[in-house]
Amino acid sequence: MIEKSTKDGIKPVIITVDSRETRSGIALKLKNIPGVSLEQAELTSGDYLIGTSVAVERKAASDFVISLMEGRLFDQLARMVIEYERAIVLVEGNIYETRSAISPESLDGALSYISLLSGASLIHSPSLARTPFILHRMALHVQNGLGYEIPLRAKPKGLTAAQYILEGLPGVGPKLAQALLAHFGTPRAVFSATREELLQVKGLGPKSADTIISALS
Repeated sequence: MIEKSTKDGIKPVIITVDSRETRSGIALKLKNIPGVSLEQAELTSGDYLIGTSVAVERKAASDFVISLMEGRLFDQLARMVIEYERAIVLVEGNIYETRSAISPESLDGALSYISLLSGASLIHSPSLARTPFILHRMALHVQNGLGYEIPLRAKPKGLTAAQYILEGLPGVGPKLAQALLAHFGTPRAVFSATREELLQVKGLGPKSADTIISALS
């Protein structure tokens, strides 16, 4: 996604809030965050739209437990998953500290279901005060992208650069990387080796040799 920004470097985002959610005070806090344009609407499901077809249902800990007891939670999830491309449940506070007859095991099951089986994503906010900033950050990522590249591999401490490079090859772990270095001396020599030369390395079979050759070709 192409990044957009204002002259002062603030990235603009549009967040739509359900009209029934304004009582929480989150909308007012969102308005005060630089770059946020807030819109109000009567959403059929979800409390916030943080991007095109990306909805967030906010559940304070007590509301989460009550909606679970009354059976509303899973109906709300089902509607969100049908209506939006991405459905997110933001659980606010500690659901295990609420006064209810629901066992911790049942709460575990509800969280597991949301995460793994409902088709929605689950995110936690420690408090009402933190929720606006989490919503803003998610809206930034949805509408402007991450803003930087995530390194796919991090070099562990104590690992030589040569071994680190070779372990990036498919099927090459620490032992095989060490064997390749012992046989060829440098990663450059490994990269230029033929299939027959690779097969001379102890512990490297035909399948691994073919995989390495394919990755380097």
